[in-house]
Amino acid sequence: MGKNKTILTVFIFACGLLIILPIFFLVFSSFRAPEDVFKLSLNLGNLTLDNFKAVLETNILRAIWNSLVVSVTVTVVAMLFHAMSGYALARLNFPGKKFVFGWMISTMMVPFTVIMIPLYMVTKNLGLANSYGGLIIPMIFNAYGIFLFRQFYQDFPKELEEAAYVEGLSIAGTFFRLVLPLSKPMIIPLTIGFFTANWNNYLWPLIINQKEELMVVQVALANIVGGGYETAWSIVLAAALLSAIPTFIVFFSMQKYLVDGIKMSGIK
Repeated sequence: MGKNKTILTVFIFACGLLIILPIFFLVFSSFRAPEDVFKLSLNLGNLTLDNFKAVLETNILRAIWNSLVVSVTVTVVAMLFHAMSGYALARLNFPGKKFVFGWMISTMMVPFTVIMIPLYMVTKNLGLANSYGGLIIPMIFNAYGIFLFRQFYQDFPKELEEAAYVEGLSIAGTFFRLVLPLSKPMIIPLTIGFFTANWNNYLWPLIINQKEELMVVQVALANIVGGGYETAWSIVLAAALLSAIPTFIVFFSMQKYLVDGIKMSGIK
């Protein structure tokens, strides 16, 4: 038993090392001179801040701000709308309920590339191209989030809701004052997933926006990489490090709640 535990510990440590090493080299290489970026040595004598000075001369900070606006807005609005939709599908009875749920689920089988052009045409005809609205509104609605909330609320204790009704709360009051605050086991992981997905979104912002002042961080990074015949990889790595900071902050700030949510999800 002790030998197996040792082997498992070594295996977990090796997996953790494989995950950490790329992040380490990203941070380390972003401080290196251009000629030293691809060297395997860990020489600390040639570290410099020139890469970050060069990055700050580009529009990367504006792009990071745009991505924050888009990702935070999409995540917050999506969590509210998806939770409301999931609760309605789990608890309310209305005509065509099964059809609506089945139709929503069927959209999960359609790749984004199939609806990309029609979605662009609709968004452009609504006057939302080259605006925050065009970047945000089409990304809010996602059947995956609605499905997970619906499954979560189906297992939600009905006794709590019945007690709220006895106290005089309406359906809306019960949802916002009781059910939604107790939905952290589902909200936290979905928040991390939605924020990360929208932060890393490249294709849709590239298509719907041609204004430099509304450029998101992934498009800005691609422009730095493709800015000439020779790519300044030291500057690209510095820009990538800056763009990764918000995702690290979101994950580590919610890590405790993520673990607590997983624990709570097993309690009925």
